[in-house]
Amino acid sequence: MSEFGDPTAVDGAATALRQGARAAENARAQAAKARPELWQGAAAEAYSAAVDKTLPETLSIADALDAASGTLSRYAVVQREAQSSFAGAQADFDHATKALRANPLDVPAALTVAKAGFAALGAQGKLQQAAATAAEELRSALGEDGDARPWWDPFGWFNDEEDPDEHVSDNILDDDSFDPDDVAQGSIGDCFMLSSIVSLLNSDEGDEFIRDHVRWDADKQGYWVTLYSNGEPEEVFVEYVFDNGAKQSDWDWFIFSGDKPSIAALYEAAMRQEYGYDFLDGGQPYEAMEIITGHDTEVVANNDYSGLDSDQVDDLREVITDGGQVVLSSPRSGDHHITVTDADGTSREVEVVTGHSYVVTRIDANGDVWMRNPWGPGNSADGGGEFRVSSDDVADLFWRATSTNITE
Repeated sequence: MSEFGDPTAVDGAATALRQGARAAENARAQAAKARPELWQGAAAEAYSAAVDKTLPETLSIADALDAASGTLSRYAVVQREAQSSFAGAQADFDHATKALRANPLDVPAALTVAKAGFAALGAQGKLQQAAATAAEELRSALGEDGDARPWWDPFGWFNDEEDPDEHVSDNILDDDSFDPDDVAQGSIGDCFMLSSIVSLLNSDEGDEFIRDHVRWDADKQGYWVTLYSNGEPEEVFVEYVFDNGAKQSDWDWFIFSGDKPSIAALYEAAMRQEYGYDFLDGGQPYEAMEIITGHDTEVVANNDYSGLDSDQVDDLREVITDGGQVVLSSPRSGDHHITVTDADGTSREVEVVTGHSYVVTRIDANGDVWMRNPWGPGNSADGGGEFRVSSDDVADLFWRATSTNITE
């Protein structure tokens, strides 16, 4: 997952806040039209008292939502600029590095490597400064509740991101929790881990595997998650998950919706306990697969980051056919848009997220690969769900495959 986040999602949040502000203003206007002075009796008096108390608060809420919306809109602009700068620096770095491998005495290439490194750091620093400013503006606009935590914090800016902070409930393991299309990555950069979870949920055997490795403890009000260390099972107790971690949908009402922590959030918290936050926010697919499944993994990679060839894809098809799990790694940098096909035959253009892990769900005889993005439903790159990538695009873009098989 990109460390710069998803500016489209931030823009969406800004739009939702603007809609909320307009709704509050409309409610205030409608309430003011009632003219209780024309009524008689206790109802009129009660209504007038309620209006006098709530209308100023409603106006304050509308102003706060408007201010927060503006903050997020500005932050999304900086996100896009930083992403573009970083991608350019990464492309320059990769090109210059290849030149240095061919000729270690290539001075211009060496200078380009250094320049690209500074440019990448500058892009990251610009984003971090914008995030700090946005967080301060949101604090000012939205305030904090009685326990000194902000009442609205969609991106986890106001909490220590390295500590799980949302208490679990007993509804994480309902039937919808095992739908691979419903798992959505949060703002933690752990696509390498989520892709393994989603690949397991993609099959009946994997579904059963997770049910056997996650259990609710009613007495302790938490979950036991079984991880593996060198192939040996270890039970980890999870009482809190990251509130900016992996989610799944929970309810929908009108234009509003709510979510809850997914099964993947339990694994996030368990791995945080065992291996630390730095591992969780940037590990490798093979590490996650071995920790989650306890099985050995196989990694097929092209060191020049070119895509997989037809023989390698044929081998992966056998893994999938035999009930195994496969994760593909996308390009490290660049801007890549490809045409994919949905299950209903509809074609559309999607963005291939760089530095990302995708779940392989099936592979056609001609080498076309069906996959899912662990960003989940409604994501800005491809919208979520299963889609087919042509064999030519796989050969051009997806340079590494990590696989295992829990049925063996």
